[in-house]
Amino acid sequence: MSLPDFFIVALGLTISILFFIILTPMLFFIKNRKLKNVENILDDGKAFYSLNILTAGMGILHYATVFFCGRHAKRYDLFDKRQLVPKSVQRWFIVYFCLFMVTFALCFIAVLIVHLGLG
Repeated sequence: MSLPDFFIVALGLTISILFFIILTPMLFFIKNRKLKNVENILDDGKAFYSLNILTAGMGILHYATVFFCGRHAKRYDLFDKRQLVPKSVQRWFIVYFCLFMVTFALCFIAVLIVHLGLG
């Protein structure tokens, strides 16, 4: 294994560690402690996203875009309701969203490097 290939493998391992050690426990924490309250405020008690861990992941990303960008909040007609959610709860969703996007970007870059043979 050459040195550049080693760096690609190291990048892949770093992404895996970031995902499983940071994002997965954070997903469980937000699902169990924060998601139900956000659903009660924003979706009038309809608990779709807190059904299981897969829908919780989609829900956290959905609500994070609502908190992160006013355009998305207006699109889903949640612009006024998002102000009712405490800022500390909003920060959890936004931090999860940012970490998820960084992980996705690193995975994409690693796959692109391997595919194009730049390593």
